[in-house]
Amino acid sequence: MRVDLKARVLAATAAEPSPTRAAVGRRNILLSVLAAVSGMGGFVIFALLTSHSQLSRLGGDGALHQHLDRSVWLVVTTAGGALGVAAIALWLALWRGRSMLGRSRLWLLCGTALIPIGLFTWKIASGLAFDDPMVSWPERPGLRCLSLSLLVAAGPLLAFVAVRRSAPVHPGLNGAAMGVAAGACAWIAVDVWCPVAYVPHLLLGHVLPLFILAVAGALLGRALLSLRSR
Repeated sequence: MRVDLKARVLAATAAEPSPTRAAVGRRNILLSVLAAVSGMGGFVIFALLTSHSQLSRLGGDGALHQHLDRSVWLVVTTAGGALGVAAIALWLALWRGRSMLGRSRLWLLCGTALIPIGLFTWKIASGLAFDDPMVSWPERPGLRCLSLSLLVAAGPLLAFVAVRRSAPVHPGLNGAAMGVAAGACAWIAVDVWCPVAYVPHLLLGHVLPLFILAVAGALLGRALLSLRSR
């Protein structure tokens, strides 16, 4: 019985030879380009269709007879901080760390939980540093930002799963970390486009998509990254 199993394993290994490092590198670069193009394409199409062709909304009517303007420095500060958090999220989700089996459960759980908190905290702190932009916007509850976040993050999430290919240990948590990383990348685009810093709006339109993407990533991870799925 053992001899038969060994023969089957050897036959399966010979039928699917491992790609070279150069081939894997080219494939990952292609997937990264496709992820970036899909995210930027989704952002441009959505913004042009829903905001009178404005790709960046620095101001708007916060309430009746009240017009608010975001300074360029506020946009640079919030988007720059979000870019740094997104870089950490990508590092956590796509690099295995020192172990070939990937990151530990604790690393993945902490990263998946702390990335949304970090983005939200930076957004609030940056807003407080520039006067007080966190006024109520009754006509902007956050549904458009929610839709934009999911649209921009969909392509990158699929690309991240394809780049990683497998996660022998904790495939669901690895997928969740990829979902949060894709959402963190989408956060940057949404932050540039959206002038609203009202806390209920941020929770619905900016933070909630991260957890939706985490759940979607966990499901994709269990379906595509586990050893059983292969």
